[in-house]
Amino acid sequence: MKYGVFAGFLVAAAAWPGTAEASLGSATGGIPVALNLFILVGSIACLAAAIKLFLLVKGGALARGWQLLVLSFITLTLAQVIVLAEKLGIMAITFDVAGVFYLLTVGLWFWSLLQTRKVLE
Repeated sequence: MKYGVFAGFLVAAAAWPGTAEASLGSATGGIPVALNLFILVGSIACLAAAIKLFLLVKGGALARGWQLLVLSFITLTLAQVIVLAEKLGIMAITFDVAGVFYLLTVGLWFWSLLQTRKVLE
């Protein structure tokens, strides 16, 4: 059931027509807004799961890795909110800000994996 809903959302997001504006300073052929919404919902779901697991370890040896994962999903969610606000015309912000958040997200994922590996060795 879960995989069917996931596949349905993925097909709908990929088939949703995106808008591309050909003007100075704007990117053409970007990701459709529906796919950005799908990524936002996924990042919020991952954030909720990471928070639940972080609360389960209760300051144990794996707590630092899960804390970093929670922070990474917060930065991913913020990046998606910024991208959606820019695409929908709510905020006039450059894509570079979201790119910095994406870079921070990947860095936090890597750091959390290193922390978890160090504990498990």
